Amino acid sequence: MFYGCFIFCMVTSVFLTNRITSQCDPQKDKNIFLWSVNHPQLLSQGYLFGTIHVPVTEVWKEVSDRVREAFYISDTVLLEIDLHDEATIHELISCKNLAYDETVHSYLPKELFGRIEKIMENLRSNFLTWAQSQNPRDAKKIKHAEEIYNNITGDWWRKRPIWLLFLLYQMCENVFEKTSSPLLDLYIAQKATDDKKTIIPIETAGEQCNPVWTVSDDEFREKKVEGSDAKSSLKELIKHYKCGTLKEDIFEKEGMSIIEHATEATGRFKADEINKKLKQDIFIKRNLRMAKRIDKILKSRSNHTIFSAIGAGHFFGNNSVLTHLEAGGFTITRVKDTDAIRCLTQKPKPYSDNLLDHHTGKLQNSREFGLKKVLSDGNQSLLKK
Repeated sequence: MFYGCFIFCMVTSVFLTNRITSQCDPQKDKNIFLWSVNHPQLLSQGYLFGTIHVPVTEVWKEVSDRVREAFYISDTVLLEIDLHDEATIHELISCKNLAYDETVHSYLPKELFGRIEKIMENLRSNFLTWAQSQNPRDAKKIKHAEEIYNNITGDWWRKRPIWLLFLLYQMCENVFEKTSSPLLDLYIAQKATDDKKTIIPIETAGEQCNPVWTVSDDEFREKKVEGSDAKSSLKELIKHYKCGTLKEDIFEKEGMSIIEHATEATGRFKADEINKKLKQDIFIKRNLRMAKRIDKILKSRSNHTIFSAIGAGHFFGNNSVLTHLEAGGFTITRVKDTDAIRCLTQKPKPYSDNLLDHHTGKLQNSREFGLKKVLSDGNQSLLKK
């Protein structure tokens, strides 16, 4: 879950300045981003749910009841990363940083370091101004603003180039309004924990920490963050997700704008090459790896219903998780909102959504499983996509 649809998170941020208010166009066959997975020689069944990395309060009301039912009847939940494991959490934290005695000074020119430092200072100032505007006499509100700032930017001067780049992408968005609302993926993970379901990670901490193998640090250092369209891109993404109209071209559009395209021919060529490498690493290679592991888990658990929550971008295109599973002999069927969810065993009571307080968007009666530090360093936007 921690890296998930990385494309979304690099180009956009999980925090919104405004809600999507536009109405969805009427349609008979809304995509609810749920697929059933079956094999003629297996007694187990699977459901694949495509998520996006936004606060759960932005989309949960529009999530189909079929998705909730499929989750409820499941015995096992597959997530991109297991955030319950303490060793995994520590590895995720440490892998983003440079060696103990190194800082960004070792790879950033002095002028660029100064510009980034100014960005961070302005962000902190904006947080404090925002807190004071809420209630100038509320010391707790100001302290909370400091905590939010530290959680987002913590130790930015120790980040590896790729993680500093991702952090800067997040800076393109307003982060004031959604700091207390868990991401959709994190909400599903917490619900699985509270329901005492078996949770299995599809990827390791090392794979999540090093999502881009073929792009060198030098190539990342040369690139600038392009965030002018971040807000509109995120709004469009959420609108299509809520309306069930998310299509592959949305991911193509987002994916191809990761790196700013230079005006000179040589610059454009280099940017295109880096974007191709990013797409290869973030989608194509990971899709195949995920499909193989889902295949193995389905075959190893007889009479089980397995619910997988993966970034929606991994279910589109000719090299998607779905196409790889089909090539392995599985039957993939897109579940419609009018379909019935087949239960392999009888459940004692209907599912419940009481974990989420819909008024505050906060997780209720739940452990934080040591995530507070993981969510620092600006990584809320990087949670499995």
